[in-house]
Amino acid sequence: MDIVKRFLKYVSYETTSDEFSKTKPSTQSQVVLLKELVEELKELGVDAFYKDGYTYGKVKSDCAKNDTLFLMAHVDTSSDASGKDIKARIVHFTGEDIILNDKKKLSIDEFPLMKYHLNHDLIVTDGTTLLGADDKAGVAIIMDVLEKALKKGGYPNITICFSSDEEIGRGTENIDIDYIKETNGKMYAYTLDGGCIQAFQNETFNAKQAKVEIDGVSIHPSMGKNKLINSQEVFMKFHSLLPLNRPENTEGREGFIHLTNTTGITEHSTSIYILRSFESCELERFENSFYHARDEINKLYNKELVNVFIKDQYRNMYDIIKNNHHVVDLVHEVYKELDINLVDVPIRGGTDGALLSYLGLPCPNLGTGGDNFHGVLEYLDIDEMKMMTNIISKMMEHLK
Repeated sequence: MDIVKRFLKYVSYETTSDEFSKTKPSTQSQVVLLKELVEELKELGVDAFYKDGYTYGKVKSDCAKNDTLFLMAHVDTSSDASGKDIKARIVHFTGEDIILNDKKKLSIDEFPLMKYHLNHDLIVTDGTTLLGADDKAGVAIIMDVLEKALKKGGYPNITICFSSDEEIGRGTENIDIDYIKETNGKMYAYTLDGGCIQAFQNETFNAKQAKVEIDGVSIHPSMGKNKLINSQEVFMKFHSLLPLNRPENTEGREGFIHLTNTTGITEHSTSIYILRSFESCELERFENSFYHARDEINKLYNKELVNVFIKDQYRNMYDIIKNNHHVVDLVHEVYKELDINLVDVPIRGGTDGALLSYLGLPCPNLGTGGDNFHGVLEYLDIDEMKMMTNIISKMMEHLK
């Protein structure tokens, strides 16, 4: 199947993950696509199965190579924008504004990185949903790589995994790491998870999540003087005490605190934050700021109104990959051979690979050609998506 047709098929599945769900996967819709991928893999001749929120597949080398190439992508999409009834279309980008609807457009003035996609074919939405290139472009690339390799021959051992719930930090929660790591030779592991293909990512944020619970005192407002405590008003005071390092005013290697969700009534409110930094000491400072704000608010009201719960999500993969540089060297070698510019770029975020690295599987990230993820302005460069297939095919030739 043509890679574009594959991608358009996959984005027709609504697979939004849900951070408040207690099931794995967090939404049943992800299972539907994961099981469809099992059938597609079997049709290609891959030994594939579904288990606990993951689709796995293995192919043995047809030319006695011992090394294994591991590729991974996630099927879920972010809940930051709707992933249902996606109306995707292909446009040839000439530099002119791409009109999505009467309110939304893509332009180089607003998104300067679009200049790198001049004269390329792009897949865009109608401006009412996200596209799903994050990360169904990765899924389509892996399937295309497998199909081409099995037809051409001369491939190494290949292991693949399609995961669920990556967008909510649970992408490796029940993963069968022993099945993945089984190999007689070297393991070369990579996620394919967004970004332009020139950006190779072997460094991620360190990440934590903070949950803030605030109790209030509900009294009828007509008699609330000196009695009523509105948990939402308390939250606003709490939020104002946090550092101003926010996504909208940080870039590069600067960390941030981001409020992702808040709900509440007078009696009680709950807020969720993510804390991100490349440096452990900065992340610790962010964490301590939550405890400081909690103590200040509780002191102000002379009541234990605020509770803070902070948990780890993932750590910087570079601390593992720097001691397993073969996964980096292979990519640099192939890009040089293909005369493609390559830049090592730290991810201002994380991937399943960050968690896999700390499970003993060093796993940097390769780009897929997408941009503007998690929103209705998301787009995918078809030319780059196809180029990544060629890059991975060339990587296979170097394995022994």
